[in-house]
Amino acid sequence: MPREIDSAVFPHLDADLDRVRDVLGPVQLPGRPELAALTDEGPDTSRRLVRPTLTLLSYYLLTDPEKPADDRVVRAAAGVELLHLGSLYHDDVIDHAYQRRGRPNANAVWGSHMAVLGGDAVTTEGMRMLIELGQREGLAGASAGAQMVAGMVIEAADLYVASRSEQSYLDAIDGKTAAVLSLACQVGAMQAGCSEAEEESLAGFGRQFGLAYQLYDDILDLTSTAEEMGKPVNADLPEGVYTLPVIRAAARDQSLARLLRRAMTGEQVAHARELVIASGAVDEARTRAEEFINQAAGQLAALPVAPKARHAMTDYTRSILDRRTPGPTVPPQATQPPRTRSDVLTAHAAEWLRSWLMDTGLALTAAEADYHRWTGAIRIPAQSFAPAADPAREQTVAGMFTLALVCDDLFEDPQLSDPEAVTALRRGMVAMLRQDPEKPWRPGAIPTAWASLWPRLREGRSTRWQERFLDNIEEWFEACEREAHHRINGYIPSTADYLPLRRSISGVDTYIACVEVHQDREVPSKLRNHPVLRRLEELLFFVGFAENDLVGLDQDEADHVPYNLVRAVRHETGCTRSEAIEQVQRQAAEQRAQLEALIRYVPALIRVLPGLSGKWKDYADMYENMTNAGLRARENDRYEPTSDSTAPDLERLRREIYRPAAEPAPIAP
Repeated sequence: MPREIDSAVFPHLDADLDRVRDVLGPVQLPGRPELAALTDEGPDTSRRLVRPTLTLLSYYLLTDPEKPADDRVVRAAAGVELLHLGSLYHDDVIDHAYQRRGRPNANAVWGSHMAVLGGDAVTTEGMRMLIELGQREGLAGASAGAQMVAGMVIEAADLYVASRSEQSYLDAIDGKTAAVLSLACQVGAMQAGCSEAEEESLAGFGRQFGLAYQLYDDILDLTSTAEEMGKPVNADLPEGVYTLPVIRAAARDQSLARLLRRAMTGEQVAHARELVIASGAVDEARTRAEEFINQAAGQLAALPVAPKARHAMTDYTRSILDRRTPGPTVPPQATQPPRTRSDVLTAHAAEWLRSWLMDTGLALTAAEADYHRWTGAIRIPAQSFAPAADPAREQTVAGMFTLALVCDDLFEDPQLSDPEAVTALRRGMVAMLRQDPEKPWRPGAIPTAWASLWPRLREGRSTRWQERFLDNIEEWFEACEREAHHRINGYIPSTADYLPLRRSISGVDTYIACVEVHQDREVPSKLRNHPVLRRLEELLFFVGFAENDLVGLDQDEADHVPYNLVRAVRHETGCTRSEAIEQVQRQAAEQRAQLEALIRYVPALIRVLPGLSGKWKDYADMYENMTNAGLRARENDRYEPTSDSTAPDLERLRREIYRPAAEPAPIAP
């Protein structure tokens, strides 16, 4: 039973709200059951169903509250709630919000594009329910929707307007909040078969209550904590949304008004908030909200209903104005303690890798076999996965990770400054990739290393997997060639081009393939192609790349590495180095917050996806491990030389693989 509702007055409210919950649910998209999760809040949502409660209470007032609600009332209540939910999807995108009541929202999980479409789907479903009830309900729903949009437009038009009027504020909240609360009461009254005057009284009650409801919400944004509200607070001021307390305070304080004329820093926002609270305008806003509540109660006074029912309804509306209720806390993610280079792999794998580097000729000495740019970078993926059940697979994956790092260094080496040599290197690498492992086309350390790994990598893998693996590596070589040419030419990409270019040289597809070998399982295409998991990858790319760019900035600047986000921001905006660093840090922190919210959702999503043959937990573990490795990428030791580490002769390795344009192609096996 909602708080402050007397079960003796409305004995069926709890049961009828459960019936509303049964009607609410994900919008089904024909033929795509895995996408229904976009509009599914799940059974453990803490939503209090304020609007459905008002619909039911309005119906009870005008009928016999001793009887359960008619099915039409239940559907009306569900339809209004869906209109409200659809608006929240859009609000979260507009407000750049990523959680509600302590849980990640659709914007965090699915991204803004899908969240907007999800909001459209939910809103349309709500309108369909109201239209099915009749023309009057449908028209009332359409009118409320139009008022809601108009209110949002008015608010958006007044962003950062320090001279915003009280009337403009009231017009905005009348549309964006009060209209739907009014609709909730109105459609409840419609199902009771009452007079038009009684409908109007209840609609007026809902509208006046809605004004008070939004006023209190705006007050709480200034005075509460995120823990109390279960969602971000103190968000209106930095977004330029000036509410009644701010409007009144600014009218009396010119220093505050000057602050409000433009976007503010975090320090300025905190100061502005202090000025608003000190002005007494918050108490004035509470008084104004109380006036709206009294006006709402006045709308009920003329209705021919039992006094105890009338009082129960007004008591309910008063009880929900202060919505400070602690949201669920999320336990911190467990982190593994740092490990030294000597224990990143099992003993047998570490010994095998050292011998393999020497035997293939990638390293000529023990010091080269401990080269920090190779051994330091492999630490994080090695720590993120338990040892493979088959030791040979662990060795193979360690070897492939290391070979990828070697190839990366061959292209990134600042000593590689001849564009023709870059192209010859790429041609040689591709030719090596397509060679017959039993008949290498040319001797040398890299061809030998590849010839030793490829038969082990493809063992037990499907033909399609093998083809995709080789194609992805070839595309990666081409991307590395492009980056090397950009380095030589001094090209720095725009910030818009940075992410796709950076992703192209990341070798992420090769990394995922190695994880599949390590786990002896291929990730189904329905997982790789699911929009939530694509978003997970997108966020993980940005966070991993940006944080890695920050860690390696000094070295990247020295080597003129073109794909560094700090360098891209400086080149595009002309800002200082410190300003660019601050901007990238801010972007990385925001994206990391979204990513950490999304990570908690992924296991639940994978669990409900059809066709995984009961292996959902295995796939969920794979994604968790891959994500943890990506989040910890900044911890790698790639940029930390050690005293026992010696750089190998990269030009020696390149000379063995160069294939000039004039050289004939090797005969395909």
